Amino acid sequence: MCGIIGITGDKEGMVSRLMAGLTKMEYRGYDSAGVCISHPEGLDVKRSEGVLDNLKETVKDMKDGTCGIAHTRWATHGPPTEENAHPHCDPQFRVAVVHNGIIENEVQLRQILIEANNNDCFKSETDTELVAHVLAQELDAECGDVVPDDEQLLAAWRRSLDRFDGSFSLAAVVKGRSDVILVARSFSPLILAHNEAGFLASDVSCLVGMVKEVCFIEDGDWGLLHKDRMELFDSEGNPVSRKSTKLQWNEEDAELGGWPTFMLKEINEQPAVVRACLQGRLSREALRGVKIPYKPDLVRIIACGTAFHAGMMARHYIEELSGIPCIVDHAHEFRYGTPAGPKALVLGVSQSGETADTLAGLMTAQERGYPTLSIVNVETSTIARQSDAILGIRAGPEIGVASTKAFTGQVLGGLLVALRLGRLTNKVHTEELAVISNAARRFPNAMERLLASTQLEQGLKRARRLFHDKNHAFFLGRNSSYPIALEGALKLKEISYIHAEGYAGGELKHGPLALIEDGTPVVVISSEGIIQQKLFGNAREVSARGARVIMIAVEGDEEAAAHADVVITVPKTHPLLQPIMHNVVCQLLSYHVAMDRDCNVDRPRNLAKSVTVE
Repeated sequence: MCGIIGITGDKEGMVSRLMAGLTKMEYRGYDSAGVCISHPEGLDVKRSEGVLDNLKETVKDMKDGTCGIAHTRWATHGPPTEENAHPHCDPQFRVAVVHNGIIENEVQLRQILIEANNNDCFKSETDTELVAHVLAQELDAECGDVVPDDEQLLAAWRRSLDRFDGSFSLAAVVKGRSDVILVARSFSPLILAHNEAGFLASDVSCLVGMVKEVCFIEDGDWGLLHKDRMELFDSEGNPVSRKSTKLQWNEEDAELGGWPTFMLKEINEQPAVVRACLQGRLSREALRGVKIPYKPDLVRIIACGTAFHAGMMARHYIEELSGIPCIVDHAHEFRYGTPAGPKALVLGVSQSGETADTLAGLMTAQERGYPTLSIVNVETSTIARQSDAILGIRAGPEIGVASTKAFTGQVLGGLLVALRLGRLTNKVHTEELAVISNAARRFPNAMERLLASTQLEQGLKRARRLFHDKNHAFFLGRNSSYPIALEGALKLKEISYIHAEGYAGGELKHGPLALIEDGTPVVVISSEGIIQQKLFGNAREVSARGARVIMIAVEGDEEAAAHADVVITVPKTHPLLQPIMHNVVCQLLSYHVAMDRDCNVDRPRNLAKSVTVE
């Protein structure tokens, strides 16, 4: 969602470096942006609605300084306009603030400030502007019109923070202090770093190439960022220091590298993700690196969006391989449900490791006394640090908003957890582990063969034509292919804006069949086994009502063509891995349909990559 970057102590190129940081955070999703440079004589603020190219025009003649903050906004309070873009200032332009999160007591604070001043003092509809007003008010109380020293800044900042309820990461600059940035974190992530200057950001990706180590400040931390040091305090006001961590990624990881879009690049990176995720963990004889403290009597999986679908795959794996019952919850609903049971394991799944709903669910689980394990891509994220144990999927930076390679990593993470549980319950033996390991070792090569195949290209070309001028589509699956149907539908709607629904094939006659009409595209995820004939029956049901069927089948399936208008085949692999192969086709189908409709596949409208507010 919203992105923050700040730099202090840099002697030249401040505006360009801030803009470079914002550019690296474009993938998160945004609808307006702005920059503030703090000069000794005052604050220079430039903002614009829309894409960063608009802001680049606005800041062309902006004077560089030694301290600045910048922001990309994803609208929550008020529409995406220049007036609502960050940074926000108080009426006297003494303070400028950028903010991720939500100030929950906004209404009460606004009324207090109106009574103290007047209604005309507000220039935006945002909750962020209140932070600037409150900080300016506290500075007036602390030191009047005098430029504050560090002690006065900290005193005013602490009192200001005490007045805010909600989740937020904040960065603020003050007129006359072009050497320091005020920082604070409550639930929402914030990162600090030094490399001949002081840096802050809400997303580690925007600091790649600028610093080699970063410091993830903890929930409740606040203080000052200088060019050569950070002065931090915890929520009780006690001085604290936080360890620095080496960055996992390099600058090349977040570049296009010759691909036309990040989404297509990341789809094609999936064979490498499989190799990286399984390396050193899965062998013929052993399973390493998956830590589960004891055999649970229940697994509760919590996740949102694409990660939720990966969680559904994990449930399938866990119940099949270990026999342990498993429940998959939307993370935002888990907190309000019943306790999990005396020996439950709570498994969180998140790409960014900053998903607010999943983080809150894991914290709820820990409050109830349950051990937590998280499958994450960013191993230094808040969720990773909050969890009792983690399993990193090693997918590298995922820039496209619609998750592709991270989903594959998350599914493999779920498989590794299931195998560990299967070993704990003695249901997975060395012989079966060897079979799965052998299949997994060959799997990336088979995926590369699929991605490079002419047959796939031709099949996609025929299939995408069926979506021309269509506004509705269906994806059908059963058993292990059902989560892939859900994920395929989500991808299509995310990037092409076609309304798509994923269903278990058996649900068709219980209502959804009423929506099938002449020409409706229906994608059937066909796997081998006892469910295949049932899916063929579902394909006949929709065909009889005018639907056009696209079937994703396994190579050598001679019967599939009798039940579909278009058949796209994938290499045959182990049944546990087969759904991942089918999903690659769903990703590419959605990609090409969206490109045919001239959609921005990397930054779809209204969406954010990392959902850091509930």
